[in-house]
Amino acid sequence: MFFLHYNNIKAARTGNDFLRYAAPTPAFPQLGEGEKGASDFFRRIKGCIYALSFIGILLSFSGCSKEEATDQFPFILINQGTEYNQDGDYVPVGGQIKISISAVGGGSAITNLRVKRGLSDQTITELDKGIYISEGGLDTVLIYVKSAEAQETWNIFIMNENRDTASVFLTINKGDGSAYGPIYYYPSVTLGYQANGQYAHFLDLHSGNYYDPENVNGHEQDVDLAAFYYISSGKSSPTLTCPAYPSALTYYPAFESWSVKNSTLYDYKTTDNDLVSIAQFDAAENDSLLVAGYLPQNVSGNCKFCYTGKIIPFKTADGKYGMIKVIRADEEEDGSMEIAVKIQQ
Repeated sequence: MFFLHYNNIKAARTGNDFLRYAAPTPAFPQLGEGEKGASDFFRRIKGCIYALSFIGILLSFSGCSKEEATDQFPFILINQGTEYNQDGDYVPVGGQIKISISAVGGGSAITNLRVKRGLSDQTITELDKGIYISEGGLDTVLIYVKSAEAQETWNIFIMNENRDTASVFLTINKGDGSAYGPIYYYPSVTLGYQANGQYAHFLDLHSGNYYDPENVNGHEQDVDLAAFYYISSGKSSPTLTCPAYPSALTYYPAFESWSVKNSTLYDYKTTDNDLVSIAQFDAAENDSLLVAGYLPQNVSGNCKFCYTGKIIPFKTADGKYGMIKVIRADEEEDGSMEIAVKIQQ
């Protein structure tokens, strides 16, 4: 059974547990041995007050709507469905973990969503995202990949603007076999920087299609990546970004008008420290390296210092893992970058 937590009060999923915390306790002391003579009278009075208290609770619930009843505190639900994982499921190594949640902020805006994966020797923060959802609540699907760990404990957490919190926990077990899958491979894609008029600027990582400002209309929702060049703290920086990253507007103002701005997350720690080699990238024939090489603790929608030879793990907005090999990166605003891409199918 998974458990829900509200402001440090743990309540199981059943309605009886909720009533146990919600029901008031009458302010009657226990009768001592010397008070037994009046016990029948007090028992009758005490029984009446308990009954009235319970009736009052029922009336209070019947007098308010579902929304009013659930919006008194932050609340998270794990949604049901055959396509979504539930507490206690078994998933093979490399298989997809897909968790659907709905959450309300308790009458206040939801400002933070955090997802942690608990393993036997460490806890990995898969997502820690600032948001602001003042109306309608949060409905989202969280997509990850099962590790080789025998059992994972997942903690999904929200906080509202009043710093009230709610969490849900669920356990995912390792199933039989493995489910590493096939990949798409795009061996050469060239993108122009912000002042380059020769090459396209926007890339769909899933299909390998690329667009320029003249033909991107109608494909904005497909764009995952763009490239630009600038000087960062005095250091030359060929850079990969995504439409949702705020500073990308400086170089591609058109992003501002896009109704869909995809957020691609780049693992800059692996990139900066060369944790994946070119030989490993070239040898990858399924998605095992793409999944294992992505470290979610150090990610951003902007990846600086993408020099020639760098390997950049990424995760797209729809949960696809991939890697980019920088074949060539010019270091001027009107230059370009040539990359190879491997991504989960």
